[in-house]
Amino acid sequence: MTSPDPLAEAMDDLRRAIAVLSQHLSTPDDLAVLDRLQAATAQLSLRTPSQPIGLRDFDPACFRRLLDLAGPGMAGTLLTHLVADLGNCRTLTRAGAAGLDWDALREGSHVLISLAGSVGAVSLQALAEALNTAAHRQDVAATQGLLMPSLLAELDALIALVRATPAPEGDIS
Repeated sequence: MTSPDPLAEAMDDLRRAIAVLSQHLSTPDDLAVLDRLQAATAQLSLRTPSQPIGLRDFDPACFRRLLDLAGPGMAGTLLTHLVADLGNCRTLTRAGAAGLDWDALREGSHVLISLAGSVGAVSLQALAEALNTAAHRQDVAATQGLLMPSLLAELDALIALVRATPAPEGDIS
């Protein structure tokens, strides 16, 4: 069992407090302050030293099962396609967030939900689901301030992990 990380626990407490606070705010000024608070919290989360690879919740056994299902003859091809597909999701969601292209955000997050779930990137899958919901609501603050920094950090970490994964022995690709 790992020892508790006080900084990660404090960040989780802060996120929960902000969620509770948001239920009691309704004026435009208060909501603007809340948006800035959420953005600052997201930036602090990126600096959490307890998350060196950038993936808060990753199941390596799930990733290994996916490679095992592909088999040694196709695992290398699968890894190559995963890197390309994850890169496409990154490009689509980043451009979508920058230009507030809600269709691109929905498309990119929808594909990312599937890819992240398939490889065991549980926290990235949850972020992609939240981004998809925000895109459907056309929620600028949640998209640009809260979700995108964390999502891109985790997505970059996953891409790096997949790139660094060697194909199993016997690969003929």
